[in-house]
Amino acid sequence: MHPMTSADVFKLLESEGLPQNLQASVSQLFEAIQQGHTALQLSNEDADLWAKTLSESEIATLFAINHGALQIRRHFAQELRVARALKNRSSHPPLTISIDPRQLMPHADASQQRAIVGAARQHLAIVTGGPGTGKTTTAAAIVAAKRTLFQRKPRVSLVAPTGKAAVRLTESFQAAISKMPTADLEGVVATTIHRQLNDLNSADIVLIDEASMVSLDLFDQLLKSVSQDAHLILMGDPNQLASVEAGSILKVITESSALSNHCFQLTQRHRIEGHKALAELQDLCLSGEPQRFIQGIKDLNIFWETNQSLDRLQSALLDGYLQYFEDLRRKGVPTTPDFQCLTAISEGVGGRRMINHLVQAETQRLGLNGFGERLLVTENQPGIGVFNGDVGVVIDSYDFANPRVQFDNIEQPLRKNQLGAVESAWAISIHRSQGSEYPSVFICLPEPTVSRSRFKPSRELLYTALTRAKESVQLFATESMIVEAISRTTHRVTCLDHFLKTS
Repeated sequence: MHPMTSADVFKLLESEGLPQNLQASVSQLFEAIQQGHTALQLSNEDADLWAKTLSESEIATLFAINHGALQIRRHFAQELRVARALKNRSSHPPLTISIDPRQLMPHADASQQRAIVGAARQHLAIVTGGPGTGKTTTAAAIVAAKRTLFQRKPRVSLVAPTGKAAVRLTESFQAAISKMPTADLEGVVATTIHRQLNDLNSADIVLIDEASMVSLDLFDQLLKSVSQDAHLILMGDPNQLASVEAGSILKVITESSALSNHCFQLTQRHRIEGHKALAELQDLCLSGEPQRFIQGIKDLNIFWETNQSLDRLQSALLDGYLQYFEDLRRKGVPTTPDFQCLTAISEGVGGRRMINHLVQAETQRLGLNGFGERLLVTENQPGIGVFNGDVGVVIDSYDFANPRVQFDNIEQPLRKNQLGAVESAWAISIHRSQGSEYPSVFICLPEPTVSRSRFKPSRELLYTALTRAKESVQLFATESMIVEAISRTTHRVTCLDHFLKTS
């Protein structure tokens, strides 16, 4: 949110003698920003009043009007810069390059072949698709095809919004490249966007995974860091949740007619062998028809607890983590569990805090005493290489004064007292799960316990949770919450598309 508070702005408005009825729209704008919007659509009357006020007052250094929408000046400037940067890249003439996509991906489907051929010729390419459509493999083939455009080996940067997503990107990219003998791109390792921001200006090709998670602020920083001549590839699923912070970058870009020639959608699923029920459920979620989704749960024999029974919740959770606990007791070496609980709220039955307490109590009962506990980092600590959203595992018991914590993306374990803000990760929020995958997912979408809760389930929220699973899902949700989620789509108000069309 903008660092100025409503009270600060109101004092400024009063000192400048500006109309009192502007205060309501300022409050509404700040509230909208907290919900992820970067603009507030105004009535014609209010838009005219704001336009007149801004033309006559120093308040124009704080706010701007664009196509009848009110923005803080920072978001106005960021969206304008982003639009201009994207349009500049899109204005490069298509490159002349001879490509047979089947040499890079012998089994590429028609949509993948179109993406490889089309994106390889563009300085800006956006590759989208749902789970199992082969986004990373296709993107690797695009990078390999672009390799032929350079006299020397190009400098390739792979980035993702979270550490977990970066680890997955590295694994998937290298697995794909290993099957392309002419690629010569072995050893390229993905990191978080934040880690490479200061080094991107030397990259020839930049590939951004999980682009739906990237906020306006971070994308603006990234584009300022990347060389004007570099090739930029965005990859993601626009049907997933948008970034936690303000903005809706990937969705706006893919829906904008200004960049339609640079967008390539992958349409055929490949990673569903043996898991067609899961794929069908994901598609039913996107259909926007709650009763079809509910009938699908029943027809596909998906576990669904509709009554918010604490006993059934506890039983399902402990059954899910049972194999992990048994492995800890037998092998003595923490592995990654095949099960993860994702929840939509923090408090109450089915909330993150209650589930973490419940599962941690079970580990104590089993005598593990902290050994194998999964910890979620909730603030960036670049000095030691951990970032908000990273998950580590405790590899000593809490009998040790300062137990070690191992992270996937760091070779040597850290000491627990080196970590700042952490919490148990037996249950994590659906938002934080973006960029991760788990064999089995337990989704909690419970009724909020607070009557005035601002939580509103959405189709994007449920779809994001469903697409974290590789094999199976279970649901803890009332029927009314399922109906509400499937029926509601999230639309963030921005001015980015206006800027893309007019820049």
